[in-house]
Amino acid sequence: MVKLKQKLTYSLNRNNFRASHFRRRLAYNDALPQVSLLGFISGVAAALIIVAFRSLFEIPLGYWLPGGTAESFENLNPVWHFFLPIIGGLLIGLWLMFFTPDKRKTGVAHVMDRMAYHQGRMPFKNTLAQLIGGALGILTGQSGGREGPAVHLGSAVSSQIGSFFHLPNNSVRLMVGCGTAGAIAASFNTPMAGVIFAMEVVMLEYSIMGFTPVIIAAVTATLLHNYLYGAEMAFMAPEISMVSMSEMPLILVYGVILGAMAALFTKTLTSMQNFSTQPVLARMLIAGTFTGTLAYFVPQVMGMGTDSILMAIEGQYTLGLLIALALAKLFATAISVGLGMPIGVIGPTLLMGACAGSALGHISSYVLDGPTSDAGFYAMLGMGAMMSAVLQAPLAALIALMELTRNPSIILPGMATIVIANISCSYVFKQDSVFVEVLRKQGLNYQANPITQALNHQGVTSLMHVDISHHQNEDVAGYLTAIERGLNWLVINKHSGSEQPNDEVYHLIHQSQIILDKGSPAGLIEAAGFPATRFGFCSSRATLKEAWDLCKRRDYQQLLITDIDDRIIGVLPVEEILQYTQKD
Repeated sequence: MVKLKQKLTYSLNRNNFRASHFRRRLAYNDALPQVSLLGFISGVAAALIIVAFRSLFEIPLGYWLPGGTAESFENLNPVWHFFLPIIGGLLIGLWLMFFTPDKRKTGVAHVMDRMAYHQGRMPFKNTLAQLIGGALGILTGQSGGREGPAVHLGSAVSSQIGSFFHLPNNSVRLMVGCGTAGAIAASFNTPMAGVIFAMEVVMLEYSIMGFTPVIIAAVTATLLHNYLYGAEMAFMAPEISMVSMSEMPLILVYGVILGAMAALFTKTLTSMQNFSTQPVLARMLIAGTFTGTLAYFVPQVMGMGTDSILMAIEGQYTLGLLIALALAKLFATAISVGLGMPIGVIGPTLLMGACAGSALGHISSYVLDGPTSDAGFYAMLGMGAMMSAVLQAPLAALIALMELTRNPSIILPGMATIVIANISCSYVFKQDSVFVEVLRKQGLNYQANPITQALNHQGVTSLMHVDISHHQNEDVAGYLTAIERGLNWLVINKHSGSEQPNDEVYHLIHQSQIILDKGSPAGLIEAAGFPATRFGFCSSRATLKEAWDLCKRRDYQQLLITDIDDRIIGVLPVEEILQYTQKD
């Protein structure tokens, strides 16, 4: 029994050492094997949560809706077109009343907020609000998509895994990006678009250290999701190409129109943020009533709209219905999401773009002489242009368009339309990404700063000095012994012991501050006249950005780094952070 206990103790100690070593390596910005493992874990977690989320609404809708699909809301009795979104608004409002206002924040904008101001740490209550609220929204035919909730859920579960295992914050941030990529990849079966969306929208960077784990997460999530849920595409577009290059000038004009439409969507959504202080139940009922009213006349506005996208591409909608559906989807989604309904905007932007593009394609046949491209071709261009302009993510939109349509001939005209739509939305109509605009409305700023990005990439343990020793005050002999052992930093405690609580530490001395006094008969060191030094405490999980902010805010010269058990494991002088930024 004794031997078994000894073996168990040894094994636990060894595992703890390995875990601490793993965490320590993650603090560095060159820990590629370690972050690759995190990418795999995030991909698995994202796939599982997306499968669970989709099951919450697709299985019930498959039994209830006519046609046995989760998208056939238009086949319901017109009475349900009106009342179902209202019932949904009531249920969502009642559900969100269980949460405080800060716990009701959901979607991509919330993920970006947590990345910018909370090192990627995602609260569990927000995740729960998103999971049930998003499922209720889709179940009751609200005008929204599943990708916003999916991004929140994939990011949150990855973040919470990182927090559970006490990983450094730079790794938690990376796992949020991996969860985002995995969620988009699994939701649409578009791994490339998931990668680019995560890098372009959420992480705001392109780097080898970022790309590798994010790619692993996207591939893993796609494969696992396809294994568990099926590998079908959201829709399969027919093979359509541009008939003549003479259409290009008109395509560029259409890019401006689509950019204006995207700006209108963003402006409408953000203006609804003015009512964020109103009771949540009232806001959800208003959103549901507005959607229900529109759905009574245009039932295709209900739900995610993937079936309507295919109908628009295949040319099965009339010009009048295309225009009506594009505008109805724009206002229903913008008002619902703006009022706080936990649904997504990416799917609706694809439907808006498909309908607007298809309508413009019909108009082209009257404007241009000679043969013109099919309206479905313009629908696909509209999808990419709207997604790009609303999100201000041109590369993600182009990649998503290619993966969703499997049509390489769309690349050249798609690039032209996307660029023009982006420019017109951002520079002509002064609208940034819808998520950035939402954060600005909340008084938050989301931007990429090279120095900030560099400091967020690395943890404090990567630069800290570990040559420290603990002493009681006036432990002259101990000082000398420590210096002889090559330990440069002396932590002075009020009482004896090597693992003192933070409030027991009252002095931090560098060996250069100690004065050797050979003439002293009482000892070899005179421990007097130490210059005052300002020091604070910092968690070993913190990034260099957090450490720098702490030093600037409190005017600290050094930071004592503490592990997960609150033990002091190193010292980080502020000069080391400055030198790192200059070198990087």
